Amino acid sequence: MLFPRAALLPCRLLLATLLLSCLCGASIAADVEPAETVLLGGKIVTLDAKETVAEAIAVRDGKIVAVGDDDDVRKLIGDKTTVVQLDGKTVVPGFIETHCHAIGVAWAEMEQPYVELTSIAEIQDWLRRRAREVPPGRWIRVPRTDVTRIRERRHPTPAELDAACSTHPVWLNAARKNVLNTLGIERAEIDDKTETLGGGEILRDAEGRVRMIAGGDAYLRGLLPRREFTLDETLEGLQRVHVLYNRLGITSIFERAANREGYDTYQELRRRGKLTVRTNATIRQQFKSGDDVEKFSKQLGLKTGDGDDWIRVGPLKITVDGGIHWGNTYLREPYGERRAKFYVHDDPNFRGQRNYTVDQMADIFAAGHRLGWQLSCHVTGDAGVDAVLDAVERVAEETTIEENRFALIHAYFPAADAVDRARRLGMCVDTQGYLYYKDSDAIHDVYGREWAERFIGVGDWVKEGVPVAVNSDHMSGLDPDRAMNAFNPMLQLYVLVTRKNEAGRVYGERQKLSRIDALRCLTSSAAYLSFDEEKKGTLETGKLADLAVLDRDYLTCDADAIRRIGVVLTMVDGRIVHWRK
Repeated sequence: MLFPRAALLPCRLLLATLLLSCLCGASIAADVEPAETVLLGGKIVTLDAKETVAEAIAVRDGKIVAVGDDDDVRKLIGDKTTVVQLDGKTVVPGFIETHCHAIGVAWAEMEQPYVELTSIAEIQDWLRRRAREVPPGRWIRVPRTDVTRIRERRHPTPAELDAACSTHPVWLNAARKNVLNTLGIERAEIDDKTETLGGGEILRDAEGRVRMIAGGDAYLRGLLPRREFTLDETLEGLQRVHVLYNRLGITSIFERAANREGYDTYQELRRRGKLTVRTNATIRQQFKSGDDVEKFSKQLGLKTGDGDDWIRVGPLKITVDGGIHWGNTYLREPYGERRAKFYVHDDPNFRGQRNYTVDQMADIFAAGHRLGWQLSCHVTGDAGVDAVLDAVERVAEETTIEENRFALIHAYFPAADAVDRARRLGMCVDTQGYLYYKDSDAIHDVYGREWAERFIGVGDWVKEGVPVAVNSDHMSGLDPDRAMNAFNPMLQLYVLVTRKNEAGRVYGERQKLSRIDALRCLTSSAAYLSFDEEKKGTLETGKLADLAVLDRDYLTCDADAIRRIGVVLTMVDGRIVHWRK
């Protein structure tokens, strides 16, 4: 939990954990108010305009009051100042996780802990273990296993699920395709004549046996008992997720699919004194028109900017297309035989799914902008980005939407012409470094090398001046490196600097960033997305005292060691929320 400013950690505890010391009785000018906390003898990576690296930093009333040399900052030490001796450790601005679903993570983990499964054999082994724990006859749901992560580059078959478990109905969901074992097929009441199920299409093999269901997710979820969580359970689970974030140096997050209930949940967590990350709440809704935006806004009673530096309403968000895991990202070219086979589509001319016309998006964006909303959209494919840019350009003819800092969320495959248009329209990008780390080999094998080289093409955006925030889209799992959406900021920095994936392969040398530019993608550029660049994202006098102390020098350590950097201390609002013993 948070420590009150007047009761920071006792010096003895800090000495035992971080080699901290309290210097009492130091002289200080009568007209200078002493700092509450001073960090000395370190490498303070400020990320200011001059890329200054300082030695010391001082904090008072939740803000940075001095950054500079040790001798200068020592002048702010008073009788009650806590002094942290950094012993050369590196200090960086607190990381801003600009895309997560922390409430969903909390619920999912309480329902069934996530386990990463990367092959059909691992899926079978997990099923055998799970079958020993679950009473016979009860449904077993395999943790989400995307087809891009399966080494065999295909979905398991019902027979392969049967080989691991025939005593329980089994459901595996991957890329919007659902595979059931034989007992699961029977429980779902699928017979030889069934063609559709809950809106999903029954796909069969050459012998007419059920192979999988394309869609129908909601129907299948209805077959499984679902646990309802109380508010107290939700808050406890959410706090556990935030504690993990703090351990990684994360001081601010964007909840990227919130609603009024989610916003109120964060307010309650704060009221109870247990909120340890600043939160920007994106409101997700699928509108059909600008009129829908207006009606929804009146009913919601919120708009962008409402709140304060701890909890604030962010942009509206719509979902424009699909995704690479789902097999329906909207592309400029047809999927072709190879991609169609991989995603189990029967039409090689399929280009993906698009949920809106340009006219619809222009109407929605214009209404949202007029009502004071910042805007964003889930859009993954290059053709999907084209359509969004077309709509934004149309709105720009009538109003100054360039000031909106519209966020393209995901934008997996940047094209040079789209990057230029986005820059001219003042747009930003929110994308996921871990996807490159986990999925670029599959993209190479299924899409081709050129696609892999621009997949999560952060370098293409940054080098053309488009503000980019790199994040995790964390939605399942508590292991920072092995969650379905790996959420370790140091892993993100490693990917941005080295462009290496999990196997050590590099696709697209041009996408590599300098260490400073990479760090900005998780700090100052991330703050820009929420209009907070004057408050956080750099370590400068007057800004919020959100920072992380690292256990090695990020700027000079071996590049391959970046992903192994640990966080010794995390401070939010001048309060220590994590320390490593």
